[in-house]
Parts: sequence; structure tokens; C-alpha cells
Amino acid sequence: MNKFINYFSISFLRDKVQLFVSSTLISRFFRFAVVGFSGVIVDLGAFYFLHSSLCLALTLSAMLSTEIAIINNFLWNDLWTFGDVYFQQKLNLKFQRFVKFNLICLVGLIFNSLIVNWLFYQFHVNEYIAKLVAIACVTLWNFWLNLKMNWQLTKAEVDVVVDI
Repeated sequence: MNKFINYFSISFLRDKVQLFVSSTLISRFFRFAVVGFSGVIVDLGAFYFLHSSLCLALTLSAMLSTEIAIINNFLWNDLWTFGDVYFQQKLNLKFQRFVKFNLICLVGLIFNSLIVNWLFYQFHVNEYIAKLVAIACVTLWNFWLNLKMNWQLTKAEVDVVVDI
């Protein structure tokens, strides 16, 4: 009888943990997507300002506006999307996270361009549909890699949280 009760207790706890992890992951992904959408708005606004108002060259404006959006996204992800992890980590890791975030976004930008070109030129998909597909793919890539490389608690940090 004890084995029966223990099995259901362990099973119940396992199911609760899985539900918590999946709902936390979904919540984080939703916040990551909202931040990403704000980044699109920041990118377009900065691009318009730099290119139209300051009359900077097209490529320079595009590069600067993208970096401004990346900085915006990093700050909001650090504070809101992964805020619980951020506040538990040492502050000196922020610059490391920022550099890694930039590199991940750079790879995502390359993936985005490749996907758009592949869909548009190989399969004659409308360029805006191709761009939306690329954004969806790269969003998943950026979220997964940032979750694993930037905002994941180390074993020592988890032990501190559990002790509290």
C-alpha cells in the first residue's frame, strides 16, 4: 500500500513540476515575443530617424538601428522576460550576457536573411510572408539560445535559491 501511495505522491509532484516548467516557459516565450515586437518598432523608428532626419547612409542607418533595437531587447529581456534569473545572478555577468545576446542576435540576423532569400528565390513565396516565417524561426532560435546561454541559473545559484 505504501508503494502505491508513494507512486502517486511522486507522480503528482512530477506532474506539478512539469506543469510549472511548461507554464513558465510559455510565459517567458510570450514576454520574449512582446519584447521582440517592441524591438521591431524601435528598429524601424531609429532607422527612420537616422536615415531620414539625420541623412545617414542607408547601410549605416540600418546597422545602427538594429544595434539600438538589440540593446532595447536585451535590457527588457534582462529586466522583464528573465527578471527572476537576472536578480539572482551576479551583476558582473550583465556585460557577458549582453555580448552573448548580441552574438546570438547576429547569428539570428544571418539566419533571417538566409530564410527570406531561400523562400523568396527558391519557392517564390511573397517577400512579406517569407519575412514573417523567418521572424518566427529566428524568434524560436533566439529564445532557445538565450534561455540556455544567457539567463540560466548555475547549479550554485539554484542551491542558493532553494536554501532561501
